[in-house]
Amino acid sequence: MAKHTPNISTQTWADLLVCLLVLPGLAAVFPLEEWIGWRATDVVLCLAWTYLCWYLGRHILPGMFAAGKGRRWSGIAILFLTVVVTFLMTLRQVPFPQESGADRPARLYLYQQAIWVLYISAMGCGLATGLLARKLREQAGLRSAEEESLAVRAAVETRAAAAVAGETVTVKADYRDVTIPLGAIQYIEARNNYACIHLDHQDDIVSQITMKSLLEMLPEGKFVRIHRSYIVPLHRIESKKASSVKLIGVETPLPVGRAHKENLR
Repeated sequence: MAKHTPNISTQTWADLLVCLLVLPGLAAVFPLEEWIGWRATDVVLCLAWTYLCWYLGRHILPGMFAAGKGRRWSGIAILFLTVVVTFLMTLRQVPFPQESGADRPARLYLYQQAIWVLYISAMGCGLATGLLARKLREQAGLRSAEEESLAVRAAVETRAAAAVAGETVTVKADYRDVTIPLGAIQYIEARNNYACIHLDHQDDIVSQITMKSLLEMLPEGKFVRIHRSYIVPLHRIESKKASSVKLIGVETPLPVGRAHKENLR
């Protein structure tokens, strides 16, 4: 089954492009002679913080903002914390080469301005690409789910065509006779003295008939009772376990009763 998934290699190359070219390029907001004159620890600190902000925006915060209210507030708290840390970084006493008392305020202002430019650019770039990637994944997931639904429907129709093609059963519902194609039946569920017939792409049909009587009306060997409350078409069984069966087109597995396990063998 073909599935649309995000192009992982493209996303990886995009991340490498940002990490190797875009983020280092932002360092150009500092004059080169200032970078060279700084202590190595100061340079590493600024670059590390830039990459961390980008990583938070790219991989962590988009998921938190898209989650429930609690995680959304946690994401906002992390974003606020990064602003606080960036502000504290601007208060660092940074040594500049060949500085004098007169030009230090201007140089310090340049450093503070550059720190904010690095932070806003890295965080903004990370959030933009992270939110876009998440949106693309969601759209790919919807397309995948739609394709899977179509594939499931095709599989059911193919099996039904081979197993119960053209066969029907007629039951009374709402004081009238209702004819139901056997290939459309997902499963039959007992509800007190009624039988609820679950159908593909149609409303359920409820008939005042016992499960035993209804099973006798169905073609032998094509429907089986797996539980006192469930009858299933054999052509729908996708997989089975000791205590449950999974039906094609039905999301929730149905239980298998102890007294009916032999029916599945």
